[in-house]
Formats: sequence, structure tokens, C-alpha cells
Amino acid sequence: MDIDSIVAELRAMGSNDARFEAKSASGGFPDTVAATLSAFANTPGGGTLILGLDESRGFAATGVYDTVACQKAVAAVARNGLEPALSVSVSTADFEDTTLVVVEIPEARRQVKPVRVRRSGKAYLRQYDGDYPLSYQEEQAFIADRGQPAFDYSPVNDATLNDLDSAALNRYLEDRRALSPILATMTDDDALLRTGVTTQRGTPTLAGLLALGIYPQQFFPNLAIQASLVDERQGRASRALDSAYLTGSIPAMLDSALQWVRRMTLQGIVSDPETGAVEDRPDYPPDAIRELVANALIHRDLGPHSQDSPITLRIDSRQLLITNPGGLLGLPVEALGKTPSHLRNGWLSEILRSVRLADGRRVVERLGSGIPAVLESLADAKMPPPLFHDYGVRFTVRLLSRRNPQSTLTTNGTAAPKTKDEARLRPTQTLVLSWLRERGPATVQALVAETGLSIHQVRYSLERLHEGGFVSETAINGRTSEYMAR
Repeated sequence: MDIDSIVAELRAMGSNDARFEAKSASGGFPDTVAATLSAFANTPGGGTLILGLDESRGFAATGVYDTVACQKAVAAVARNGLEPALSVSVSTADFEDTTLVVVEIPEARRQVKPVRVRRSGKAYLRQYDGDYPLSYQEEQAFIADRGQPAFDYSPVNDATLNDLDSAALNRYLEDRRALSPILATMTDDDALLRTGVTTQRGTPTLAGLLALGIYPQQFFPNLAIQASLVDERQGRASRALDSAYLTGSIPAMLDSALQWVRRMTLQGIVSDPETGAVEDRPDYPPDAIRELVANALIHRDLGPHSQDSPITLRIDSRQLLITNPGGLLGLPVEALGKTPSHLRNGWLSEILRSVRLADGRRVVERLGSGIPAVLESLADAKMPPPLFHDYGVRFTVRLLSRRNPQSTLTTNGTAAPKTKDEARLRPTQTLVLSWLRERGPATVQALVAETGLSIHQVRYSLERLHEGGFVSETAINGRTSEYMAR
């Protein structure tokens, strides 16, 4: 994005965000630059720091105290103030009769994370609109990700083979032997050892326990799914309308999650205008939910630093969110579904290829097939693709409800076509336009109440949509206007 677009977006939002940070530097070099460089370097995708904008004055362009000295100071902090040193891109930009200093901070390689501020020894992470110090657990997560994690092969010393489900174990061995002539010649103990279910001492591994255990939460209470249905209309005081703690082996948790989502969401009845056929159409396609929950269970961080954190499954009126401990491993969000993923838990993934759900399907049908299957399922349902957010130490996927106006579905369940110009709209602009198309004319106040956006975001989005010819404006009285999608 060019500097004009970045500043316009910051002013529309009224705050910094996860990608951009603006700092006032008219009176001298800010002492928080090191923390911001650390945060962006530790955050997937990096970020941009702009010196010379005053957030407290609506991101007014105040300029910097000295452009040359300021650039040198940024470079010095990046080289000497951080461990390890960073290579950043520093440039100037003319903006509104002043000069800004723009710093592009790339994401650091995972082999050197977390990047720390030398003076304090603290490492930071970018979240929402600020720089937050890493907790001890988060630091350990970064350190563990420097190499290939192998926590799933850790022995569960207090467990025995009696803690594995004998029926599931027999089906697993039968499946593995059918696929491998070599395993077919081995004893049960040898086959379990060779496939990572047990260790040399016959102790179940963490992977074996999660995949085939009777009740893994006996040993790891928080390796579970915390599910909640939330009424977010209460704002900060939002309350859970229903909650469940889903436990058991991974196949059991996956089955329970699918049943819970089915109970907590609506089924719409839709008729085909051409054939007259009537069908149930759920808020979320079951195949997409299955793959997304399975991905969270398979790829979550299993290190000691993350074992107190369950996977969270949350549903509100607009969306379904699934969050698991551990970010993407060696893969940018943009590559999901296009490039084979790096397996965080290699042993667990391999075991689950021969473990089946209650309906007979394998938990892992084929490595690397999960996200493509999600995209296909959503496309068949005429719904938008999921939104992925990698925060480095956790990963969230958002699935917009069929009833969410941002999903750009028309009332008969078909996808609203996008023009070439519409595809360039920002997410907030798309949300406002979709709402107007779905619900009809509305005022700024109504859009703020219904979309959850701030008044600055709504006004900025309407300005851009009006300029682009997407909406029209009609004055209701001297002070209020109504906006309609064209």
C-alpha cells in the first residue's frame, strides 16, 4: 500500500493496527521504536512503522525532528539495539507538506525468534494495535519452533497400554498392516513401536495417547476443546449462551465438535427455483467444519509451554472461530491450500491416517488435503473462503456465517457477483456494501450498530464506496443521510 492509503486507513480506523504503527517524532526520536521493531520482527508478515504521524491528534502529519538523523537512529536501533540484529528498509515519504520516515520491518526467520530488545532483554509481539511483551510460555513456543518440534513423540510416563482403547488399537493395527507388508510381519508391540504409538520401554507416546487413548485428559486436562456459543451483542460484557468442554481422544473430540456445532447453529430450508427441490442448508458446511477442527487438533502446539491451553471453538451471530496454540510452521498464511504444509506433529499426523471416526472416515484422509477440501466445500455452498490469522504463537481461522452480510450471499443463497473494481475494496468496505445489498438503505448510525464497525470505519468506507459508484446518498433531513447500494 502507498503512504496515502495507509494513513487514510489509520485515520478511518482511529487507531494503529496489527500491520501499521504510527509514532510522533517531531520532538525527537521515540524511545519505543525498539519494542515496535521487535514486535513486527516476531509477528508473521512483519509490519510497517511510520514516524511523523501523531495518533493522539487523529494521525496528523507532524513530521520528524530531522529526517537524516531519524533514519540513522532507526538503523542504529535495528543493528545495535536488538538481538539478533535486524535488516530493515528505511525511507522517506512526502505527505501533506511534511516528510515522514517509513520503516519496513520483515518477519525474522523462525530459527532466530524471538527477537529481543537488548537493553531490557524483553521480546515483543504485535497484537491488534500495540506491542505486547511475550510471556514465558510464548517465548518457549518461539524457541521450540526454531527446529522441528517432536513433542508428540514424548513418552507419557504415567500411562500404560491399558490407557489405550483396545478396540481402536486393534483397528489401527489392522489398517497399518494392510498398508505395509513389513508391519504385517511384526508383533503388536513392534508395530506400535515402529509407528510411534509407544516408546522402546512400551510407554505410550503423547501422539499415541491422543490418537488412541481412552481418556487423554486424565494426564493432560487441557488438551481439549473449549466450545462456546456467545451473544456478542452485549459488547464487552458478552455472555456465553452455551458452553462445553469437549474431551476424549482426537477422534472423539472431533465427533463431539461436529455434533456441538450442529446443535448450536441453524439449518435453513432452501428450494431450488429451477427444480423445486427442497434442501436443508446449514450455517456452516459440515465438511468444512470437520477439516478445520481436525487441523486444529492435529497441528496444535503440544509442547509443555502450551499444554495448559485448550483449543477454542467459538460461535457468535456472525462467525465461527477456531483458535489453537501454535502458529504456522515455516509457511505464510497466503500459501495455505497451495503449498504442502510443514507438519508440526509428524508422528501424530501419521498415526491419525489409520484412525477412523464413528462414520468410518479417517481423521486424516490425505496429508495436505485439509485446506483444499475446506475451500471446495465452501465454494460448493456458495460461501466465501475462511479467513486465516497467524499470530506466531497461536492460529485462528474465521468462518463467516451464511447469515453474515460480509459473506456476500443474496437472500436465495447464491453468491453475489463481484466486479473487477469491487475485488479491490478493503474488507470494511466490502462488509458495508454487502450489508446494504442484503438489508437495504441505512444510515451511518444503523451501519455502526449492525456491522460492529466504528463510526470512523463506516464513514470512511461509505466515502470510498460513494466515490467508486457503489452506493448512492439521499438526504433524509439537514443532518442525516441514508445510503443505498447501487
